[in-house]
Amino acid sequence: MMAIGLLALAGTPAQAQESILDKVLARGHLIVGVTSEAPPFGFIDNKANHVGFDLDIAKLLSKQIFDDERDVKFVKQGFAARWANAQSGKIDVGIQITTIWPQRALKVAFTRPYIDSGVVLLVSKGSPIKRTEDLNNEKYTVANLTSVKMGVRADKYFPKAKRLVFDGMSAQINAVKVGRAHAAQLDLPQALWLVNKFPDDYAVTETVMEDPNHLGLFTRPGDFKWWLVLDTIVAEWKGGGGYSEYAKVYKKWFGIMPKHAKYHYK
Repeated sequence: MMAIGLLALAGTPAQAQESILDKVLARGHLIVGVTSEAPPFGFIDNKANHVGFDLDIAKLLSKQIFDDERDVKFVKQGFAARWANAQSGKIDVGIQITTIWPQRALKVAFTRPYIDSGVVLLVSKGSPIKRTEDLNNEKYTVANLTSVKMGVRADKYFPKAKRLVFDGMSAQINAVKVGRAHAAQLDLPQALWLVNKFPDDYAVTETVMEDPNHLGLFTRPGDFKWWLVLDTIVAEWKGGGGYSEYAKVYKKWFGIMPKHAKYHYK
C-alpha cells in the first residue's frame, strides 16, 4: 500500500508556475531588460538620458498592454546577463538587440522578429577594408563582443585577424573610432545608424556576412501564456493594426519606413 501511495505521489504533476502575464497585470507595469551600450538600440545620450530604439519599443509594448507607455521600468543589463535574468524572472521580457539563434532558443523563448538585420563590419572612414575577406590579415584587429557566435564567425571569415573582446557595444565601436581595432562586427541597422550620424568617422563594408537574421523579444521559457501575448503584439507591429505606431518608432531611429509583412511601403 505504501508503494502504491508513493507511486501516486510521484505521478502528481507539480503545481504550474504562475505566468509572468499574471504578475505583470497585478503589478501594473513591465520590467524590461535593455542595454545602455548599443546605440541606437539603447544608449546614454549627451544629456545623460537613457534612450534608444529598444526603449521606445518597450514603451510601445507598455502602451498596448496598459494603454500607457509610461508603465515600464528598465533594467540595464550586460549582454552576458540576458539569459540568466530572463530565466530567473528578474525581467519580464528582454528587448536588447538580440539575434534569434537556435542555440539561444534553448535558453529563452523568442517572439517572432521585431526587426530584421544582418551582420556587417563597421570600419573607419577611408579604411582599406571594403569587404569581409579584406579583414583576414594578421595586420588587422577586429573588435568582438563576449558572444560565442562572433567568435565562430571570426574563425570562419577572418581567422588571421587579431581580436579584442568587449562586454558592451559602445566600447566595441569606440575601439574602431580611436584606432584600437580596424573593424567591429555589428548588426546592420546599428552600423547604418552610425554611418548616417557620423559620416566622417565610419563606413560599412560592402558585404553582409552570412544570411540575414532577425532580432526578437525574449522571455522565460515555458510560459506560453505570456509568450503568446508578446508574439501576438509583435505580429501586429509587423503586419497588422499596430504597424503605423511601430513604423513611427522605426523611422525615428533609422530614417526609413520598415517593410510591412503583407504590403511594401516606400
